[in-house]
Amino acid sequence: MLISSLLFAVAMQATPDITANLPRDFLPEGIAWDAKDKRFLLSSIREHRIASVDMDGHATEFAEAPGSVLGLHIDRASKTVWAVWTRFGHAFKANTATGIAAWSVRDGHRIGNWELPENDPRMNLGDLLILDSRTIVASDSGTGAIWRFDTLQHRFTAIVPAGKFKSPQGMAAAKQRGDFYLADYPTGLWRIALKDGAATQLTPPQGGEVRGIDGLYAYKNQLIAVQNGTKTPRILVITPGKGDTIADVRRWREMPGEEPSLGVVTDDTFWFVANGQWSAYDDDLAPKPDTRREAPRLRGLPLSELAKDHQ
Repeated sequence: MLISSLLFAVAMQATPDITANLPRDFLPEGIAWDAKDKRFLLSSIREHRIASVDMDGHATEFAEAPGSVLGLHIDRASKTVWAVWTRFGHAFKANTATGIAAWSVRDGHRIGNWELPENDPRMNLGDLLILDSRTIVASDSGTGAIWRFDTLQHRFTAIVPAGKFKSPQGMAAAKQRGDFYLADYPTGLWRIALKDGAATQLTPPQGGEVRGIDGLYAYKNQLIAVQNGTKTPRILVITPGKGDTIADVRRWREMPGEEPSLGVVTDDTFWFVANGQWSAYDDDLAPKPDTRREAPRLRGLPLSELAKDHQ
């Protein structure tokens, strides 16, 4: 097994950042790509809405949401935007509701909103993964549970009970149908079977740090991860190995002094929110005094760099 401890393809240049003309207190989190209209959909924690942002940074309203919008994804087949949301309480431990909502990609018309039928003030659905036309899985970073949502019956079923994970975050489909990878913030990467919730932790190579991962995305036979829980935030490229091992962990970009959050894989670029800025707000999501806040910035890394790295 290999571990690449240094940045690779350092001579490559990222695409220019896109600064959205959105309020400084928008507090962005999730991002999706609408290939048809060549625009991003960007979720807001503080403003309970989703904005549309074109390649020039011009932002318009896409849709209002039932709460703070976190992860969101577009199902191209059904032309539907799916997102998880939470109504946060003080210190993110007195939350009043969390759930999944859906909108039409075409015009932002809300198709539906379904609250998680539980009564735990820690609940916070933070990200989701569309596995197939009927199945969405969502991670509850507050209780540690993993939920399955049936998009036809609009019903939640617990795959993994509360308490199994400490802070589950992003997910990505695994090669084996029905399995998916999960990033648990303090413990690392796991493989989960949809059919019975069996969870197996992946063993990284020596020196390969896979804790502190927020967003997780599948690209060909690799995983792209946003690691913002380390002293220096970075974008990783992870190669799963045989069995339940990780063959390689490479640092694609390091981002000292920045706060990357979630991302999206497009046809030729990995785009992500470069300045999440959670640290600029207190336990009630109010701006901390004397903190610098800025409009959301999106950064793209060409996927061609990954192919050149293997030549």
